Amino acid sequence: MPTDAQLKGLYRLSYWLTYVMLQPIHLVCIDDRTSNLYVLAGNMETLEFQIVPNGEVF
Repeated sequence: MPTDAQLKGLYRLSYWLTYVMLQPIHLVCIDDRTSNLYVLAGNMETLEFQIVPNGEVF
């Protein structure tokens, strides 16, 4: 289950990707081992992001 900080980071990232950069989001999943949230995006699926439990986006 994602943390509140991860959900806020996901919201900011989703807004930035879809409304500012006009890029589709293909996959959002959480890694049970690390508790990181992963996002795969972009027209060619080339944009990869991780959102750590404290909400930072990498």
